Amino acid sequence: MHDFTGKTAVVTGYASGIGAATAAALTARGATVIGVDRIVPDSAPPVARTIVGDLSTSDGVRSIADAVDGPVDVLINNAGVAATQPWRTVLSVNTLAPRDLTRLLLPKFGADAAVVTTASQAGFQWQRNFTRADAFLAIDDWDAALDSVAGLPDIDRLCYALSKEAAIVYSGALAVEGKQIGLRSNTVSPGTVGTPLLPDFTATMGAAVIDGAAAWTGRHAAPEEIADAIVFLASPESAWISGVDLPVDGGYGAFVFRTLVAPALSAAQ
Repeated sequence: MHDFTGKTAVVTGYASGIGAATAAALTARGATVIGVDRIVPDSAPPVARTIVGDLSTSDGVRSIADAVDGPVDVLINNAGVAATQPWRTVLSVNTLAPRDLTRLLLPKFGADAAVVTTASQAGFQWQRNFTRADAFLAIDDWDAALDSVAGLPDIDRLCYALSKEAAIVYSGALAVEGKQIGLRSNTVSPGTVGTPLLPDFTATMGAAVIDGAAAWTGRHAAPEEIADAIVFLASPESAWISGVDLPVDGGYGAFVFRTLVAPALSAAQ
């Protein structure tokens, strides 16, 4: 695996779960890791520097960006919340925060920087819902953006999928826009992962969905397995990969497509 010695990496949501595994993996490979989180427990992995901040507000994101010293070589937009939180919080933390943090850090990026955003297999319909997600992302003001989707039916339930669809759409746009400055942007879409958020996903998505995925794959993923994919996409070993959403789900997404989506497509033809 690539040596990140001399490189600076910012990892949001670094104190637990996938973020902790990613911060630890980058640190072990020599990176100077700046860990960002709302609360930093004693169990958080050791990093070079910690920024305690709030990614649920526009002002909070700006404060975090202001506290980051450049140059930044790697940005891991990993912080996220489940739909057990209010829908405005879900879309703020999962979509608007990574969008704005990335924008604010652009002037601080070093040459050949990489951005990796943790999306989700819940966002697998991003192409079908591209227009809605793209329109949401086009609104700079957070309140106005959130108001634009307030009337969607069942927004409390759909907010998580929408947040991850939009995260994937934004990453693709960033890959196109960043080409001229050598910036790469990709997303990783995990399936079910054994993190502290798993009970929240079970509560919002249902035990049948979460347990069913684990039953088919044989288990939930370990955070380190998702971190390995994130670190790979952050490294020069993936220098020709940009604008990609990488499923890391043990093949469960392919199973869902073959058994549910493909038959529906065939029936519609």
